[in-house]
This record gives sequence, structure tokens and C-alpha cells, in this order.
Amino acid sequence: MVATHPLALEVEDQVIIARAADAGFRLVPTATDRGTRSWEWRRGNEPRPQFTNRRVALHWMGEFLEYEQRAG
Repeated sequence: MVATHPLALEVEDQVIIARAADAGFRLVPTATDRGTRSWEWRRGNEPRPQFTNRRVALHWMGEFLEYEQRAG
């Protein structure tokens, strides 16, 4: 399901963030050396995928969690 209403998008985002937290991830905004904002998923010492915007980071995590669920 793809939400289009801003409130529905926020609820969908919070669901992904909660599911990611259950898997040990945190979504963290960071600043590059040039001062631009990026977003990264952190879990322990694992590699930290970085994204140029929050929407893409959330989409990636949603896809990652779905893949993990199917594979598990």
C-alpha cells in the first residue's frame, strides 16, 4: 500500500521506524563535510547505508525489512 495523504505517510513512516527499531536499527540524520544533510540507518558496528533524504531512507528500510521477513 502506498499512502498519499500527508498524515497517512507519517503513520506509514512511523510503522517502518518502529519495525526497524525492533530489528535494532535507528534512523539518524547526519551532516556531510560539505554541510549537506543525509540520513543513515545505524545498527551496532554494521555498515551504515546513507541516503540523501529521509523518504528514500524509509523506502529502503521498508524494502529491507520485507526482504528479511521473506528470507527468514
